[in-house]
Amino acid sequence: MIGHDTGCITTLDKSQWIGQAVGKVYPLSVMADCQFAALVCGAHPYKLAQLHWHASPFEGLLEKLGIDWEKAKAEFEVYLKEVAAGRVETLYDPKRAITSGPGYEKPVQPAQIEVNS
Repeated sequence: MIGHDTGCITTLDKSQWIGQAVGKVYPLSVMADCQFAALVCGAHPYKLAQLHWHASPFEGLLEKLGIDWEKAKAEFEVYLKEVAAGRVETLYDPKRAITSGPGYEKPVQPAQIEVNS
């Protein structure tokens, strides 16, 4: 099930445990439309699409999409060890933070040009 409302996705995802509690399991992959779009565009299912946060099984859907989830999971586990060791991968340069951050450098202001009227 692909949806766009995070509340509905969470409810449908987590509510599957109710069926399991009474022995009626109907596994249904549940994810956000943006997660699905990211996957079909080649995003890593764990590092970027964050599918590991879901309670519902998604591995079957990944297989249908031609994504090797076991390989991706192994890559993610290596990545987590890197993060735990303090080697964090980021898309954002902390030096560009507005007011602080590791290595923050205040941006150089361009020279003001005065125009006489």
